[in-house]
Amino acid sequence: MLILFVMDSSLHDSKSKFLRAQLIQGNTNVSRQQRLGTASILGPPDDVSLISTNHKNSTLDEEFVITGTADRHNIAISNPNYGLSAPIMTFMPGEKFNINSSTDSDIVYTTATVKLVPITSPFPPNNMRVEVIDPEKDLSLGTPITIENYTGSTGTFVIPHIASQGSNLLYVYFYYPHYHITLVYNTAVQVKGSGTGTGR
Repeated sequence: MLILFVMDSSLHDSKSKFLRAQLIQGNTNVSRQQRLGTASILGPPDDVSLISTNHKNSTLDEEFVITGTADRHNIAISNPNYGLSAPIMTFMPGEKFNINSSTDSDIVYTTATVKLVPITSPFPPNNMRVEVIDPEKDLSLGTPITIENYTGSTGTFVIPHIASQGSNLLYVYFYYPHYHITLVYNTAVQVKGSGTGTGR
């Protein structure tokens, strides 16, 4: 008597794909360790955006990666592809806004801090497009105002009533304390008007 066992092809394909994915992942981890000295890759947040209550939005761009700890010398590594985004959004003191940020990396930031920094020099500088401005070279900046911290992929905030009227840079700092890394993103905003609501 001849007995034939027939395996469902879809089940076989699924198992093959799973095994192939495991093999690739294993090879990738070994290769990363050999090439990079680590199998862990930190992917920065994607599509970090500032969203107003009327659903207008602006992109925050990564300017720096800061490495080090308080008891060691920190160093800020600049992003060669950094650039401020246009158009520039306008807010009133007391107005709410959201920050959206997400990452599909295995390593996710622990917390994020939002700060507002006044621009104390003419903005934009004469004959310069917003997109090519380097804040560290082309602008004079005032004392930062810490707005608030958040965790997860979104946070809701309020423009402080003590914010300087005129041009400001809105910063978001993403903290990875276990790895002693901070990612710094920013965008330009205008603060105008007498204010609204009961924001700080």
